[in-house]
Amino acid sequence: MDNFKVAIDGPAGSGKSSISSIISEKLGFTHIDTGAMYRAITLEALKRKIDINNENEYDFLNEINIIYKDGKTYLNDKDVSEDIRKEDVTNNTSTVASIKKVRDKMLIFQRESAKLGKIIMDGRDIGTVVLPDANLKIFLTADAKVRAKRRCIENEQKGIESDYNTILNEIKVRDYKDSHREIAPLKKASDAIMLDTSNLTIDEVVNKIIDLIEKRDNMSDKEVRMEDWAEYSKKYKPGDKVTGTVVSISDDKTILLDIKSFTEGTMHLDHFTNDKSITSFKGLVNIGDEIVCQVTSVKESQILLSRQNEIKNENFNELVKFKENDEAFEAYITKEIKGGYNLSYKGIQLFMPKSQALNDTKLKTNVFVKIIELDEKRNKAVVSAKAYEHELYIEKRDKQLEGISVGDKLDGVITKVEKYAAFVKIGDVIGVIKARDVAHEFVDITTVLKAGDNIKVEVLGKENGKLQLSRKALIETSYDLYKKEHKIGDVVKGKLTNKLPFGLLIELAPNLKGLLHSNEYSHNPNDNYNNCVVIGDEIEAAIIKFDDEGQKISLSRKALMDNPWDKVDAKIGDTTNVKVLEVGKNGLKVLAYGVEGFIPLSETMVEFGKKLADYYAKDDEAQAVVIDINKKEWKLKLSIKKAEDEKEKELFQKYLKNEEVSTSIGEQFEEVLKK
Repeated sequence: MDNFKVAIDGPAGSGKSSISSIISEKLGFTHIDTGAMYRAITLEALKRKIDINNENEYDFLNEINIIYKDGKTYLNDKDVSEDIRKEDVTNNTSTVASIKKVRDKMLIFQRESAKLGKIIMDGRDIGTVVLPDANLKIFLTADAKVRAKRRCIENEQKGIESDYNTILNEIKVRDYKDSHREIAPLKKASDAIMLDTSNLTIDEVVNKIIDLIEKRDNMSDKEVRMEDWAEYSKKYKPGDKVTGTVVSISDDKTILLDIKSFTEGTMHLDHFTNDKSITSFKGLVNIGDEIVCQVTSVKESQILLSRQNEIKNENFNELVKFKENDEAFEAYITKEIKGGYNLSYKGIQLFMPKSQALNDTKLKTNVFVKIIELDEKRNKAVVSAKAYEHELYIEKRDKQLEGISVGDKLDGVITKVEKYAAFVKIGDVIGVIKARDVAHEFVDITTVLKAGDNIKVEVLGKENGKLQLSRKALIETSYDLYKKEHKIGDVVKGKLTNKLPFGLLIELAPNLKGLLHSNEYSHNPNDNYNNCVVIGDEIEAAIIKFDDEGQKISLSRKALMDNPWDKVDAKIGDTTNVKVLEVGKNGLKVLAYGVEGFIPLSETMVEFGKKLADYYAKDDEAQAVVIDINKKEWKLKLSIKKAEDEKEKELFQKYLKNEEVSTSIGEQFEEVLKK
């Protein structure tokens, strides 16, 4: 087996690459994963953001180098084995591979790589185009659902999130693209062996192919083909139930179906339908249709199929579909029996319990029913007329619901009152009023509402076919009533009910509180209202804002007071008279410009080691210089020391000026004497 070529073809997800890699390692073959190489070109095309459908944009093929070595794919010497398995690459590889310029480039490399040695190559056209002279050709396939599950598991192991339904749809689309492209479409070579991996483990598939390789190497082609046929013809036997996909309508009365075997299954028209008026498959089935049938014969090169047994079950299968689709159908009431009625649908007997029958049920009449129980093994069904009647009610109710919007004001009748909610009927729609939506204040709804009472409500929302209703939305709140009698600027009184970090809550009326924010308590930002008031105090304030949306009232205490700082007209360096209000340990609290100021100990005339109380007392007056002022923060800092310094400086300047004048008169006398 010095020179031996194995070609493995098949759709995406059939396991070609993984299986080829394992076989090559076990038998010492060189594995060439052509799919990975096409994926690498797709990856590069997507990076370059070219129009992958335009062959003229593939000139970059001469600028790149792709190598498949040791199970890894290298693009321009970079390992891209993981990148080429991402969904965007997977979804576009089939399109890129259909470009003639791409396939021509790859074909040269692939054939050159397979000239000598033991080669195993997988892809979608290896047996038909790349290696038509391969010693062994295998066509791997698997059900699309199985391949989708495999891809999900593979992505999960790589830490890639994936959705099963999305991948299944992508696989079906890709299968169609691969098998319908003009250049090198995916198809089974005439001399290839079909191998379905849907229900086989990887080891089982690997062992079967290794066995075929060894047999093919030791026997003639004819002997191996007979051996292969004998092996794979065991897959089906007469009586087996299969699902086939229509792949060909060879004439008006014959179709071929892909049943995942060594050859397609054949079905004639008289085994598809008993309707003699149908004379052709054309227009009856389409390529790609799936047909459930049975194997009737397995001949040397042909598998014959029939739907005769399926035809017998079709009527019951209709019931199965009715159940699956939750669909109503019409049945005939034949007989009243103990506990219910017998009904008939196309010869199939049904049972309807009396609890599921309508009050006016009559024999020998048709009635619409829905299936509530189905036994497919015994071909029995239990039906209900009430279930259909309920469906009609739901449709009517939903139609009424569609015409109702949030905010609508409706009239209804109370049907039931519980501690937590009341139920209201509005036409065919049921609404719920939760306890919190009955009134603005807490009430026992069982004492406020009664079954049978008419009620007007507002719609808050719609959920699960029911309306969320409110009674209190139509009742004026304490806020509404209070606002009618008051306006912004009104001076009101209320009782302090709560102290909050950001303000005080003042009860203005029953179930109505106003907020006196900390910023509105006093003009003095340094005031601590927590130390000034206690719960229960009556507080006078002015209304400064009504918040209709939040039903809130904002109050202000400082709006009733003058701000003494508005009258302060001073700046740093000004000198003013001050009056001592309080002698502290670290300084003097004084009155200046009509507001409180502070003179630090260091800015007084107290000698080091002495106490302020030894120098100053309450109501003392002095002059001080402004050394810091901030009207916004009510801060005024002064200095007696600077004022005294200014006085000394002024006296000194005056003394110097007098001394200069005195000296000038003396000099004048001296000049006179000299004369």
